[in-house]
Amino acid sequence: MSRVAFVHTGGFYHLADLRDPAVRAMDVADVYAPELEPGGLDGFDAVYVGARLHRGVAARIGPILRGFLDRPGARMYVDGENPVDWIPGTELTPRGTNFWAWRIGEDVGRRSVNTDHPFWHRLADDAVHWHYHGVLSHPASAVPLVRLEPLPGRAEATDPWGTGYLAIPDHPNTLMYHDAESFAAELVVSTMDASFHHGSGFMPGATQLMYRMLHWLRG
Repeated sequence: MSRVAFVHTGGFYHLADLRDPAVRAMDVADVYAPELEPGGLDGFDAVYVGARLHRGVAARIGPILRGFLDRPGARMYVDGENPVDWIPGTELTPRGTNFWAWRIGEDVGRRSVNTDHPFWHRLADDAVHWHYHGVLSHPASAVPLVRLEPLPGRAEATDPWGTGYLAIPDHPNTLMYHDAESFAAELVVSTMDASFHHGSGFMPGATQLMYRMLHWLRG
């Protein structure tokens, strides 16, 4: 079984994730990102990058995370609300958030795609259809798993802060992707912040996604 590092910056939600008996039963290691130095991930086979890392810390450890991707056979999951500029070929465009679209039945254009891809054996619709915080563009080798589709005839919708949250014209609009070719390691990136919502105690789909990604990382 792979040894998994949970990289975090000590948010209350990160600490709650690590206290979760289901997570403890998976022998996930607590790796406090402000103390992470080069070589600090050498003893691990997989990394879960916790949601909403402190931006300054994320910028400092980005090269360390990028270096981990050079390890053949390794796996990494990058949770949402994180910068991704340390991942070559990937760009994040922030979007607004309708927190409760999944509950009130609003169609925001979110779709499961490439459902014949083997990674879907690890996922389920209710694990990836709750909300998101941005859209990704990515290397051609990456396979989108969830994305926003344009909704013809529908005007842009905005969240309570006035930010649009529907698909951007002429953009890949990817919400989650799997990439087994760009690096020696296998990578999954999402704009859904599962470990934040699980640790905050709400959004059941977030718990599904976090557990499923941890099980994948364990191999």
